[in-house]
Amino acid sequence: MKKVLFAAAAALTIFAVTGCGNKVSIEEGKAKIEELSQRGVPERKMSTLKMYLFQMETAKKTGNSSIFRTYQDSLTTALRAFDAEMSELLENSGPFMDSLRAAAAEKMAGLKGLHLKEAEKGAVVVDSLMKTNQVLWARNRLEAFALDVDTLVMKQALADSLRPLFVGRWIMEKESADRRFKVVERTEIHKRADGTLFIMEGKKGDTSEDSKEDWEFHTFGTWDLLGSVAMQSITRERRVRQTAQWRDQSGKWNTKREAPYDSTVTPGTKDRFASWDGLNKDYKRFAIGR
Repeated sequence: MKKVLFAAAAALTIFAVTGCGNKVSIEEGKAKIEELSQRGVPERKMSTLKMYLFQMETAKKTGNSSIFRTYQDSLTTALRAFDAEMSELLENSGPFMDSLRAAAAEKMAGLKGLHLKEAEKGAVVVDSLMKTNQVLWARNRLEAFALDVDTLVMKQALADSLRPLFVGRWIMEKESADRRFKVVERTEIHKRADGTLFIMEGKKGDTSEDSKEDWEFHTFGTWDLLGSVAMQSITRERRVRQTAQWRDQSGKWNTKREAPYDSTVTPGTKDRFASWDGLNKDYKRFAIGR
């Protein structure tokens, strides 16, 4: 972490304001605020500075020299106070960031699976920033990352408690709301304890007076929990059958059949998710066979 401490010390000079006898001009104020923004100072911390600058610009346009001088004094004073505050912040950033990063790393040791992957992605960004002289950017991101890790720790505990309850054969059947048509749509989601996944989706029956459907697809992959949500990674897809029938204007029935297939899926292109609340709302859970 020596690089972080060095970067913090080196950055102390970037907040220098004009000399004690000088007042900040509009151009200098704009340049200073832009510099602060580029260095990672949050916008909320510069709202007062921007207000003073806006009032200076307005007074200049209207020719009100008294108001201009008032807000020029306010901006100059505020920038000097801001300089002192930021210098102290930067001076203490190295030890603070070292301590916060170590605490986050200790909490990450208890994470696993998708929770650990999420934390590791955030850690890469933080560690990269901490090796540069973008101290404020690094500090802000590190503070946000520490909160993210706390959230992931809670999600990990929730996932651990729900995991056995996700395992099973989840079934949903839907019939047409129109009693004239006998059609059933069925979905089965098999979540096994070893993390493998099987999904069957099918539909069969009259979808209207002049059309019918009969299809079934099988999907294979893996699943893991992120909090109370099952992230479903799809690796293979199979079309068992797919037939469509429709009646044309002459009353003749036409049929189109699609050929079956069984193919691998490009990673990430057909991934899905299923929340605990969603499953319990729409599906019924049954024990799953070996």
